[in-house]
Amino acid sequence: MSGTSFGSLTDSIYSTDSSQGLHRRRTIYLIRHGEAEHNVLEAKAQKEAEIQAKKMNLSKEETYQRMEEARKSVLTDVNLRDAALTEKGKQQARDASKKLNDLIVNRKIHHPTEAICSPLSRCLETCKILCEDVDISANIRPEIAERRTLYPPDKPKPIDKLLRYTRNDDRFTIDHINIEQLSKDKVDDEIVCRESKEMLRERASQFFDLLMDCEHRHVLVVSHKGFLRELERGLFELDDSPLFDNCELRIYQVIFSKGDRRLYNLERLA
Repeated sequence: MSGTSFGSLTDSIYSTDSSQGLHRRRTIYLIRHGEAEHNVLEAKAQKEAEIQAKKMNLSKEETYQRMEEARKSVLTDVNLRDAALTEKGKQQARDASKKLNDLIVNRKIHHPTEAICSPLSRCLETCKILCEDVDISANIRPEIAERRTLYPPDKPKPIDKLLRYTRNDDRFTIDHINIEQLSKDKVDDEIVCRESKEMLRERASQFFDLLMDCEHRHVLVVSHKGFLRELERGLFELDDSPLFDNCELRIYQVIFSKGDRRLYNLERLA
C-alpha cells in the first residue's frame, strides 16, 4: 500500500490507464452496531466464569477457555434469534449519530451520501438511527453480515419479515438481494455451513466489488465486529487493527484500482 498522502496525489491517478486499471477514491464510514441483547448476556457469562476461574486459581489460558465456553453457551438460546438492540444500544447509536454530525458540521469530513447495512436487526436499528440525521437511504446487503456462526443471534430474520421491514420503512431497500435464491437456499431458516475466520476474511475481501455497486463515493457501512475486523486486517492491510466497540465509528479515505483490485492508498480521517 502506498504511503503517499491524499493531498499530494494528482488527478492523473483517476484516469484510465491500461497498465494500472481504473482508480477510484471512496470515503468509508465504518460503524459497528450498538449493544444488543446477546452482548449483555455474553458479558455477564464471561464475568461469572472469570470469577469462578479465579476462585479455582486457574491459569490465564484455562480462564480464557472457560470464559469463551460461557460466552458461547448463552448464544445457543433460540430466543436470541436475530437479537435486537438494548436501550443502551439505541443510545449508543444516537451518540454515534451526534459524533458523525459534529464531524460534518465542523467540516472535518464530507457527509455520507449512501449507506449499506447488514440484514441483522441490531444493524438495521443502528442504521435507522444514523440515517435519521444524515437523511440518506440504506441498502441491505447480506455480504456484510456477521460471521455465520449458526448461533441464533447471527441468524437474520426470515425473508418475508425482511421484506415487510423494507415496506414499512422506505429508507431501506433490498435491491441487491436475490430473493429467489434466498428462498431456495432457505438461509432464513438454516445455514448448512459454519463460516470459519478464513471464509469470513475471503468474504470481506469482496468489499471492493460491493463498493463498486454503490452509486456514491461517501458510503456509510453498518456491520459487525467480526466482519469489520476481517475487513480492516485483510483488505485494508491493518494487521494490528483492534476490534470495534459497540457503535465505534472509524472513517477512512481509500483509493483502489478497479482493474487489479489493489489498495493504492488508505488514510484514517476519524
